[in-house]
Formats: sequence, C-alpha cells, structure tokens
Amino acid sequence: MLWEEVRKAYPDKWVVFEAIEAHSDNNYRIVDDIAVIDSFQDSMDAFRRHNELHKQMPNRELYFFHTSRKDLDIHEKKWTGLRKI
Repeated sequence: MLWEEVRKAYPDKWVVFEAIEAHSDNNYRIVDDIAVIDSFQDSMDAFRRHNELHKQMPNRELYFFHTSRKDLDIHEKKWTGLRKI
C-alpha cells in the first residue's frame, strides 16, 4: 500500500504501520510499501501502540503518522556513541 492509499483509506486518523519496502535517499527514509497495523483518533494511543509493538519486534521498521500529512518526512539520524545492549 502506498501512503496516498493509506490517507484515502484512513482519513484524519493516526496510523501505526510497518514499512514493508523502503530505501534511503539523502538522509531520508523513503517508504515504498506500507502495511497498516492499527489506526487511532488520539496521538497518544498511536504512540503507545507503536512503543508496544517496537518492544515486541525491535527489528521491524515501524512508524506512526497522521494521515493529514501529504508526505512522509522520515529524516534518518546517524547514531554515534554507545548504545544500551
């Protein structure tokens, strides 16, 4: 599913989704295929669901966005330093 299709299917909602196919371009993550996991009216509910899923499946590429956004602006951050293992 493309972001444009998600926006039409879930108007004015917060959606939690997995990036099935994605690539990087100039420090931005470009999502080519989306699988919607859940939708919410409230941003905090979407945030909690995203965190819950991320803890269960840390290796999957999960996001949450509001469908009022025309484009997905996913800026990649470069991590430096130590991380918790």
